[in-house]
Amino acid sequence: MRTKFLITLLTLYFHSSIYSQNLGESTWGSWNEITSSNRISNKFSVNGSFTNWNYETTLNKPQLILGIIGVNYHFNKKISAGFGYASGNIDTSFEVNEVPDILENRFLEQVVYKHKLFHLNWSHRFRLEQRFLEYEHEDLLIHRVRYRFKGKQPLSELFFVSFYDEIHFNLNEFVFQQNRAYLGIGLNLTEHSNIDLGYARHSFKTKSFNRISLQLNLKYDFRKPKHKLAQL
Repeated sequence: MRTKFLITLLTLYFHSSIYSQNLGESTWGSWNEITSSNRISNKFSVNGSFTNWNYETTLNKPQLILGIIGVNYHFNKKISAGFGYASGNIDTSFEVNEVPDILENRFLEQVVYKHKLFHLNWSHRFRLEQRFLEYEHEDLLIHRVRYRFKGKQPLSELFFVSFYDEIHFNLNEFVFQQNRAYLGIGLNLTEHSNIDLGYARHSFKTKSFNRISLQLNLKYDFRKPKHKLAQL
């Protein structure tokens, strides 16, 4: 059953690439991401991710390539705080400024709060970022604040529904920068991995993009004997 469902998800994911002829808002794009969360002690965990956004569902028109690594301190089961570093390349050809190929180095600090409400698992992430952007003719330092709320509801041992919304503001001058909204369905592949497929809406001041999002999530707990893997 898992195999049939996975094949169906991947078929839907690549189906819209057949009809991709125009770039920008009229074209469906893709968001692909791999995340890994690793608990190394009762108080500390290490996380990482690799993200690839594309203006089309195929991989020949990248919008963003970004890698992140971070360390988190867990005060208790509900609250954690962390910091991290990210490096990537951004093509803003279809954004407002139409300046492609920006190199970015980023430092980030965040606080995450988790709880249950209405039988749903919720998380709230507050993140500050210092974005060092290298344009063709100048370098900029942009300070940004982000807030994301995320919900997850198991449907069975195999399937779950997930959704989130995340808003971004630039702090140099406090202005709206972007918003990301997502709704999807997930499949637990193993006790330490799942796959999440759904629809994402990526909105800027004057433009919005439709994205098919595919995410592979890995989670390990090295505190347990024989490196037993934790359930997601």
